[in-house]
Parts: sequence; C-alpha cells; structure tokens
Amino acid sequence: MTVFEMARHYYPKLWDIGRIDQLYTAGKLSDEEYEQITGKQYGTGKGEV
Repeated sequence: MTVFEMARHYYPKLWDIGRIDQLYTAGKLSDEEYEQITGKQYGTGKGEV
C-alpha cells in the first residue's frame, strides 16, 4: 500500500489534516495527491474537506 493509498483510506477517519500536511511537506504526497485527498490546495484553506 502506498502513502497515497494509506492517506486516502485513513483521512479523515483516523488521520487529521495535520497528518496529511506532514506527509505533503515531507514530499510523500504531490500537489495533486494532496488535493485529491483533502479537496483543497495546500496552504490555501479553500475547498471542501
């Protein structure tokens, strides 16, 4: 299971947005993956959660 697959599976049930942000800043998730998981662009606070 990839990091993206785990994040998609666990967010928001077991992982909060802070965990997803950490994965993104560590380079484990791309811009596109972050947006697919959270429904928003990193750092903008815009979009659906």
